[in-house]
Amino acid sequence: MATSQSSQPDEPHYPSYRELRSDLFPVSFSEAALRLFWPLDGVFPTAISVMKTLRSPDSLEPYFQPDAGGSGSGTWHEISQLPLTEPKVSSVEASVSDLDHWEQMWLEQHREHTDAEYVTYGDLSDDDRPYPSEMKEEGGWESDSDTEFLVRCCGEDRPLRKAAKLVVTPAAGNHFVTVQDYVSAVHPWLMSLRGDILKAKTVLLGYPSSMPTEFMVKNGPESMMIEEKEYWIQGMRPGPRPSTVPASILNRLRRNR
Repeated sequence: MATSQSSQPDEPHYPSYRELRSDLFPVSFSEAALRLFWPLDGVFPTAISVMKTLRSPDSLEPYFQPDAGGSGSGTWHEISQLPLTEPKVSSVEASVSDLDHWEQMWLEQHREHTDAEYVTYGDLSDDDRPYPSEMKEEGGWESDSDTEFLVRCCGEDRPLRKAAKLVVTPAAGNHFVTVQDYVSAVHPWLMSLRGDILKAKTVLLGYPSSMPTEFMVKNGPESMMIEEKEYWIQGMRPGPRPSTVPASILNRLRRNR
């Protein structure tokens, strides 16, 4: 369903996002990408909208407008073929902050519990066994086999190897990643991870008694954050920025007073 644009024969080679960042070169979403209204819900492309101007969540346009005849064809929003980033990049590796931090936050929540279940490093596979940050004196990286490893607590398994990455590259014939390249690849990928993302969010929010039900995709282009929709919209509107603490946590703190 993705559209493509013909590239100019003399268009230069663009570095990847990672190459630019390794050289400490600043890379950010383009103004076009910042206009995305991107729920963590629904099917691409109908789930995605575009703010008419920056920070205008109450004034939206469809990212894709189907033809009235129901033929499956239609019109893509003008931002779809604009560069994803400034400056342009030849590839970007997307990840989700909640998944990247899920295991560590789970450990912080459970490691002091009396019902925590442990195994030893020797019982773990090579994929699951963590490595020490410093080389041991004998020159080996493998940790002592009798070191304990927390695997389960409060009826939950430790979320092992949940971090996920997706490399996004330009459509055939193009030299830089467009908004269309990015959202057409990343939205279905995020939806395939939605269950894990919501579990991770539950841990990161400290196991609230009630969870938000609507979330938005924000930040990027590499480490994306998933934010409660109400809070995201508040942050987009003019005026003072809302508290950096999500509404779900604020409500829980108020109840505990």
